[in-house]
Amino acid sequence: MNIFYRILSFMLSAIFTLSAAFGIFPATIPSTVSLDKINENTITYSNDKFSFSYSKGKFSLALNGVTMFEDAVSQYKTENIIHSSDEYEIFSLNQEEIADERGIGHKITASSVKNGLCEINQIFTFYHGEEYFTVSLSLSSENDIVASNYIAPIVITDGRIQNGQPKYTHFLEVPFDNDNWATFEIKNLCQNGLSHEVGAFFTPDAKDGLIIGSLTHDTWKSAIEYKNKLAEVNELYVYSGANTALTRDQSPHGTVKGKSISSAVFFVGYYDNWKDGMNEYAQVNTTFTPKRTAVTDSNPIGWNSWGSIQTDLSFSNATATSDYIKNNFQQTWKDEENVIYVNLDSYWDNMTDDELKAFVNHCEENGQVAGIYSSPFVVWWDEYGMENNYIPGTNISYNDIRLKKADGTFYGNDIDGCYPLDITHPATFIHFKTQLERLMNCGFKYIKLDFLVHGSLEGDYYNDEIQTGIQAYNYAMSKVCQVIGDDVFINLSMSPIFPYHYANGRRLCCDTYSGMSETEYMLNSLTYGFWQSELYDFIDPDHIVLWGRNGDASENEANSRMISGIITGGSFLTGDNFVTPSKDSEEAFARYNKLLNNEKLIEILKLGKPFEARLSPECEYAADIFTLEDGNKTYIAVLNYSPVLKVEKIDLPYENSTVKNLITGEAEQNSKGHMTVTLGGKDSTIFEVTNVNSELY
Repeated sequence: MNIFYRILSFMLSAIFTLSAAFGIFPATIPSTVSLDKINENTITYSNDKFSFSYSKGKFSLALNGVTMFEDAVSQYKTENIIHSSDEYEIFSLNQEEIADERGIGHKITASSVKNGLCEINQIFTFYHGEEYFTVSLSLSSENDIVASNYIAPIVITDGRIQNGQPKYTHFLEVPFDNDNWATFEIKNLCQNGLSHEVGAFFTPDAKDGLIIGSLTHDTWKSAIEYKNKLAEVNELYVYSGANTALTRDQSPHGTVKGKSISSAVFFVGYYDNWKDGMNEYAQVNTTFTPKRTAVTDSNPIGWNSWGSIQTDLSFSNATATSDYIKNNFQQTWKDEENVIYVNLDSYWDNMTDDELKAFVNHCEENGQVAGIYSSPFVVWWDEYGMENNYIPGTNISYNDIRLKKADGTFYGNDIDGCYPLDITHPATFIHFKTQLERLMNCGFKYIKLDFLVHGSLEGDYYNDEIQTGIQAYNYAMSKVCQVIGDDVFINLSMSPIFPYHYANGRRLCCDTYSGMSETEYMLNSLTYGFWQSELYDFIDPDHIVLWGRNGDASENEANSRMISGIITGGSFLTGDNFVTPSKDSEEAFARYNKLLNNEKLIEILKLGKPFEARLSPECEYAADIFTLEDGNKTYIAVLNYSPVLKVEKIDLPYENSTVKNLITGEAEQNSKGHMTVTLGGKDSTIFEVTNVNSELY
């Protein structure tokens, strides 16, 4: 987002506030804007980017003279009947100048009425100097309650999203969450596609793209869905009310009711580089709902017990791990700003409360911060356990607070093997409040929250004011955060991407250990989900396992897993058994020292920036080359997911440069801006490329 307009918008927002109170004149819109209200049915608008026209429920849009949308409409569903804005009969148009956190511009509202139907408002907001606009659809009635579980501000049928060049060839499908090893998918436009909350049409070679995504996440699950015809987008549906296999729901999306209801606000942006567009989409989200207040400004570096120790967790091996980190890695990992976390995962209840407190104190004495784990929205008992265990201090069984489906039957434990709770029930609040307060009273300052997807499921809630799964999720997460407090680092594990503002960090992927296929899976999430670093302070590549629970990770796989953690640029929590590693412990300790004490790699990590994936025209599952520019240096990570030898010619960013392999420490030969890289099976490395001609050198 243009920083000049961002600053200006804040200033103008204050001016607009004063004008409301004292009648001071509003800010003016730049002369590049043209606005013409032809009659009550028709309006045209243009600024330095967009040309927009609206007439009788339909709207069209052009960017720099190229038509993007033509004859689009809005739709909604009531009583299982879909109504469209172009079937309305009476229209009125209103425009106003605005200044808010996103900039200065125009808001155009098209109000429509028809006998027997609710009133609708199609709302379009354009910001001067920006590459995007926003759109939403609201429904209202003076006399009746409006009810819908599907509201679509943009619908195109039997048309195209772009008439002209360049022509989009691919679509990015974003998963709703990271559970069950969900992945980011790339569809070519010969296929139909559906993405959750945000999607991108783009062209890999030209890099340009169209980004469409929801900006508000208080009520709805939203989606972007298209259907193709002859390798072009023939139908497009941008809607709130998504209910798919990837939302894990076993009930329809909840019906939203009220005198006035609205879809999510949607972002529509056109960019020369689709990656820039995805980053700006995420940034604009934070102007609607700010990120959680930061707990630390530097990357969380440390350890998590689930990587290898898992169910064998004990006070003894936990404190011994703290000591090992202090004696072996802390001098490399820690500086004046960094916090070293030593985190207990599931099975921390192998310890007593006295042991938990002693562990926290032990970490503090070692100059570290202790972390813990919780899954507040689920329980793991069987049916008997659900019926015969009770919420602390009550006579309410856990079976009494299981989440019900819309038909009144209970959700089972077929999602991850655990039972989802009705998180709007007062007894559920007692359940997780009791556990969280216990952990906070022990002194933990980091908490990993897991299996949160279950808190977003659609169902029949105890609290009848909660109508949708996302409303339930917001309701419960706000209570979780109140109990935990503002000074504790919250990291989300299995969870929806949105809403984001309850956590400082979030796992990009599902469980990932040391195998090369797991590293490739994780890097799928970095290749296409990099933009989440704008929503969370620190994106998380999961525990970095270099040896493995059974000591079965090869040295090449260890190099690759280490590099995957470094190039994510966020959290870096190791996951190996530092006390009693399996098999050849001497070799294990040597590997730990070689990789985890590599000062240059840790220095790159502390830059706190995700590397950018270098995609081929085929848009591979995960990129195998990632780059990061930092002053007169460029870092290039090269990965070989294959079990066989790989030889690849790499283009360097400077014609005259020095190149150093940061895994081997050796200088590399390069010739006129190129370098040939040879990697063994499943091996990876990072090169530091320094511009010899730079004045900074």
